[in-house]
Amino acid sequence: MRVAIAMWPAPAHLYPFTPLAWALRAAGHEVFVVSHPCFGDAVSEEGLSFAAICDPDVPPPFGPGGVYPEERAEIARITEAMNLPVDQLVNWNTFSQFFLPSMWDFTRYRGSATDSMPVMDGMVRFFREWRPDLVIWDPCFPGAGVAARACGARHARFSGPDIVGWSIETFQRIAAEADVPPIADPMVETLRAMGEKYDVPIDRETLLGNFTINPMPPSVQAHLPVDTRMVPVRWLAHSKQSASPAWLYPVPDRPRVALSLGVSMRAFLAADWNYVPMLLDALGGLDVEVVATLNDNQLANVTKIPDNVRVVEYVPLNQLAPTCSAVIHHGGLATMAGAASARVPQLVVDFLDLPVIAETSEDGVVGATRYALAPTTGKYVTDHGAGGVLDMSKASVEGIRDQVMRVLTEPSYKAGANRLHEDQIAAPSPRDLVPVLETLTLSV
Repeated sequence: MRVAIAMWPAPAHLYPFTPLAWALRAAGHEVFVVSHPCFGDAVSEEGLSFAAICDPDVPPPFGPGGVYPEERAEIARITEAMNLPVDQLVNWNTFSQFFLPSMWDFTRYRGSATDSMPVMDGMVRFFREWRPDLVIWDPCFPGAGVAARACGARHARFSGPDIVGWSIETFQRIAAEADVPPIADPMVETLRAMGEKYDVPIDRETLLGNFTINPMPPSVQAHLPVDTRMVPVRWLAHSKQSASPAWLYPVPDRPRVALSLGVSMRAFLAADWNYVPMLLDALGGLDVEVVATLNDNQLANVTKIPDNVRVVEYVPLNQLAPTCSAVIHHGGLATMAGAASARVPQLVVDFLDLPVIAETSEDGVVGATRYALAPTTGKYVTDHGAGGVLDMSKASVEGIRDQVMRVLTEPSYKAGANRLHEDQIAAPSPRDLVPVLETLTLSV
């Protein structure tokens, strides 16, 4: 069969898809990754076929840091009307402040069918010419669901914790309540113009796919229930590869600790890295070797690198994590899964109370959003006893040192890391998923 993988063009979005794409190709299926031309080199480096679906002069996307003052103001009014409890508001804000603006880079909010949407139009043209049997799409790229239906293909989302699906259903449930004033559905308004242009209804099938491929263990998804068919697959830790650095082996006698605060964070978000000096100061006072994968922006406020800290801009996590006794990270799904694959205890840096993006316009600052995946991954790690959470809004140097040493020295955390690994490998491998996808696609 022919499988199109439609993606928001960021390497961090590509890597979770890559093992499944390889598995499909190894089984004899044709696979194309489709996206903006700026993504071509990254896809080709993974040994996958790439189709550029618009001209190279179409501007690349901004991502969640994009400036959409009117749209964000309307979403803020919708959020207020929904009156969500605090624990649910964290998930909704992740959807409305991170996912939605990324979608708007390609499908204009409350747009018109006559609007120019070159990436989406190009995707429909490619699908109609190539005729995929199955389209697997990135949740930040939901126009692919419209394009799939426009050419008669089956389609599936590839989701982590299904914050988007949960947010769609939560909005619809609250909007139907009698005492809630009329409010527009943000997902429908994001896709409505494209749906009208290609005569595709923006209904549950378009929004949620025929099914959802989910690489997160059920215990992660349990607190984000979505009424859709979930097809599990194992998350295989994968990222851009490079030659193993000479210092990686032999592993030092004292514990090695990895510190990673996210490649996507530094690529797409104007993050506040003011907490980095405290983290390095705390780690510098311990008898450990630290490998900190940080770039110049993340180190801008650091006046001195401790002697026990090795700073490198990038090392593939699947190479680094197995040599470590602990991984400290920003709560990213791939980093969490990579540490779990290596059976390494984790500390998740939660900076929910610290600003991540300041969107600006000609009139000045128009708003700020906050990163909110750390609570999801942090809860998963702590529920399994595999580590803890570093709350940077309340942290102290001594407190960080104490938490790091507990994770390094108490055997219960290593046992918890093993449980996390067992939870992860319970799902079918990408190879084992291929016949399931064949049945779901070709037997209809």
